[in-house]
Amino acid sequence: MNIQKFFSTKLKIILAFIFIIVAIIAYYTFNQIAENVQKMSRGADSSVDFVPEYPKPNYDGKNKALIDRGEYLTKAGDCIACHTNTLDEGKSFAGGLPMDTPFGTLYSPNITPDKETGIGNWSDDDFLHAMRDGVSPHGTLYYPAFPYLYFNKVATEDLLAIKAYLDSIPPISQKNLENKMVWPFNWRFLQIGWRLMFFYPNKTGPFEANLKESAEWNRGAYLVEGLGHCAMCHTPSHYLLSQKIPLGAPIHKYNLTGAKVQGFLAPNITKTNLENIPTEQIIKVFTENQMVGGGKIEGPMLEANMNSLKLLTTEDLLSIATYIKSVQSQTPPRPKPGKGGVGAVVYQSYCEGCHATGAGGAPKYGDPADWNEPLKQGKEKIYENAIKGIDGMPAKGTCYSCDDNEIKLAVDYMIASVAGKEGKVVREMKKLTLTDGKRIYEADCSVCHKDGFKNAPRLGDKTAWQPMVDAGFINTYLNAITGKNGHPPHAGCATCTDADIKAAVKYMMTESSNKDYSLW
Repeated sequence: MNIQKFFSTKLKIILAFIFIIVAIIAYYTFNQIAENVQKMSRGADSSVDFVPEYPKPNYDGKNKALIDRGEYLTKAGDCIACHTNTLDEGKSFAGGLPMDTPFGTLYSPNITPDKETGIGNWSDDDFLHAMRDGVSPHGTLYYPAFPYLYFNKVATEDLLAIKAYLDSIPPISQKNLENKMVWPFNWRFLQIGWRLMFFYPNKTGPFEANLKESAEWNRGAYLVEGLGHCAMCHTPSHYLLSQKIPLGAPIHKYNLTGAKVQGFLAPNITKTNLENIPTEQIIKVFTENQMVGGGKIEGPMLEANMNSLKLLTTEDLLSIATYIKSVQSQTPPRPKPGKGGVGAVVYQSYCEGCHATGAGGAPKYGDPADWNEPLKQGKEKIYENAIKGIDGMPAKGTCYSCDDNEIKLAVDYMIASVAGKEGKVVREMKKLTLTDGKRIYEADCSVCHKDGFKNAPRLGDKTAWQPMVDAGFINTYLNAITGKNGHPPHAGCATCTDADIKAAVKYMMTESSNKDYSLW
């Protein structure tokens, strides 16, 4: 027997076996990532129904001025948004908010002063190490969903003031939930690689004032680049394979030039877009939820306004406006025109954030039912609305550098997904009946609404359904599509069309009220 041949054959078998195992693991991992990306693409809720309250501090034997300053800075950092489970109207700063990423779901931790489940036993050094370096007192590396990359720039005295406020609020005993990350991303030590590429080279804090600029400009830069962590949404991120798999690492040369977040467009907020916009109009974005160019703020920015920006002083808001109007960043290259031409490029760069998911009631790309009503008004009216802005639609979709013709081409591109050259729908969506709605309910909705799982209103319970009846059919339908107050996005049905969801909602509301919703 040829020993060398035997071992050569055996080695090939072992290597083939290892390759197969690796291939299976890789397939499983990327399949899970793809599912998470699909889940994220459904978008965030466009409205804000629950705004958590900032707890009143206990000043007994403590430095009141320091605590009050810490409370203000906590608002500037919008800490309450992530550390409160607003989906279930949870207690402020007690954590538990699920945050979906391509790599799994993270749950925010409890940061109240409870000694067992919160940060009550943390020393000042523990807190500074967590905020500046993203490392827990036990040496655990935090995921970049926690914006330590930005908090690294915050002054030590401000971080300690924040801790003084958090130490003074009522302690809440609420255990932290275990993250649900895709393997191998649940191995936190892998964060070392991310940090070597994206954190350590940019670990330049605390913030240093630019002596060539005014005090107002420096204050704005400090808030925007530090506590405000505006770049986390408004800056394109490095990504893995596809832009749909962001790594939570801003591309610094494109600072604040816009990105997509939770199904919404976080617009370009640099000098390119804002230089000619009056400062007062920018302030209204924060205080009156009014978009530059028209329309109402919706989605994650609305939450940021309610929890943070509108609570800041006018002086700080002016500083923020002054700074962002001066930011000069390299503009990300537009995708090369391919199929669909310039219209497709503008759509992908500015319109897709809302129209791909129907966020905020935007007509959904490729959905004939959504475009029927706008098309009845004619293409010229759609052009006008897109250029000037209407309702939640900002002027030119925030592409202020686009000319009117480019916006029209983007509209043409979207209309072409459902209509012919004349702008008339060529494939009507079948209007489903209450009978269809009953069938869809029994197949997909009854799992929660039959027995009241997770407080879902039971079918036929008129009292439980009265809030939805009062809110109206459209709002209830949009809640089911976008996901709200714990309701899964798109009703948790991956195979259902929007028309299916609509039919099911019609059936449930008819069966659970004294009204007939069959004509909707």
